[in-house]
Amino acid sequence: MRVWITAMALMAALTSAAAAQVIAPLRPYDPAVVRVAGRAELYLPPDQARVSVGFYNPARSATEATQAVSDRARALEAAIRTLNAETVAIERTDISVRPVVRSGEDRRPDRISGYEANASVTILVRDLALLGRAVEAGMNSAPDSFNDVEFSIRDTSAARRSAREAAIRDAVEKAQVYVEGAGFSLGRLLLVEEGGSNMIAQSGNRLRSQIVVTASEAPAPMVAPTIAPEPQLYTAEVSVVYEIGAARAAR
Repeated sequence: MRVWITAMALMAALTSAAAAQVIAPLRPYDPAVVRVAGRAELYLPPDQARVSVGFYNPARSATEATQAVSDRARALEAAIRTLNAETVAIERTDISVRPVVRSGEDRRPDRISGYEANASVTILVRDLALLGRAVEAGMNSAPDSFNDVEFSIRDTSAARRSAREAAIRDAVEKAQVYVEGAGFSLGRLLLVEEGGSNMIAQSGNRLRSQIVVTASEAPAPMVAPTIAPEPQLYTAEVSVVYEIGAARAAR
């Protein structure tokens, strides 16, 4: 009987000791914090543009088709060289050729009846004052297609940095407004977390034209319309967590 009493007493003592070691959970906000998100949308002027034109030629052989579009692309390159070579140049020329297959239907096999070649030429304009002349050179090269004039910013790193700096300023200002408006001072910065950061090119102010010129035609030189540079939208998002400091003295 004494052994049973001793065992029960030991279990009770262990249970009491374990209960004494339990730590109370922390309060939801200990210390009190404020979490806000900052966002920036910057419309920055572009400093360069790309003009893209396309040439198309069919021929009986792949060599003839390729040679035809290559000659037209080289003629455009020669016209571009008459501008400022340091700020306007052919960035790239892509040439492709494919066979034209005529179906033999049910009784005859398919056969190649000719070839089609395409050349896509991209002009890089680093001085927007010469954009109109570059567009005119592209239009007067008798292309079969004239694509968008695409604007961009050369130093994207600096543009993104500007957007991020604006976003963090927005976040800090919001935190100050909320905390000080509640009668407290802004405490330590506990967390900075980046959100979305990207660039969106705005549409509008673009020139698109489909041009088809036959050999018998002798068109007058084309004059490019005025093309207003379209601003580039850079965005950045950031969230911050600040500790809420001491209460501010009443005014």
